[in-house]
Amino acid sequence: MTVASSPPGEEIEFPWHAEPSFNCFGCGPRNPVGLKLRMRKLPNGEFGAVTVFSPDYASYPGIVHGGIVHVLLDEVMGDTLALVHGMLAFSVSLSSRMLLPLRVDVPYTTAARIAGQGNGVLHTEAEITGPDGEVHVMARGTFQPIRSEQAKDLMDLDEAAFGRVSHYFDHGTGES
Repeated sequence: MTVASSPPGEEIEFPWHAEPSFNCFGCGPRNPVGLKLRMRKLPNGEFGAVTVFSPDYASYPGIVHGGIVHVLLDEVMGDTLALVHGMLAFSVSLSSRMLLPLRVDVPYTTAARIAGQGNGVLHTEAEITGPDGEVHVMARGTFQPIRSEQAKDLMDLDEAAFGRVSHYFDHGTGES
């Protein structure tokens, strides 16, 4: 089954989760301090994740740290690019508007979409909503697809690991 035909609500398993060297703080299932996000196709066709933060991720008592909120946004927007375009990308910029704080022990849905592309980058948008549907955070991100040379130089992948994930690199985004 392709990601596009995945039924809404079903968890999407990323192939790189099986790679021992991939220990992503956002989506890595083996990272002991990570968020372990589980991406799903949402009923509206966008991709997202439902997250409940423990007090381990708090800044003020009961309030999720703003930096962790930005990790969540960055991860869901980047994962959306991987799901839609089959590519891995580095975030170039992230801007957000925090309308309401996120509280620990409350489920939030982060939804993302691709907003455009050109000049070698992709643009994304996302929002985080609370259980009542109220928007807590709105964000925009810009991502640069990872080239093979960058992956080899920066990711510490051996030849076997690189061979297993190389199809996620060298995607063009057009110039328009």
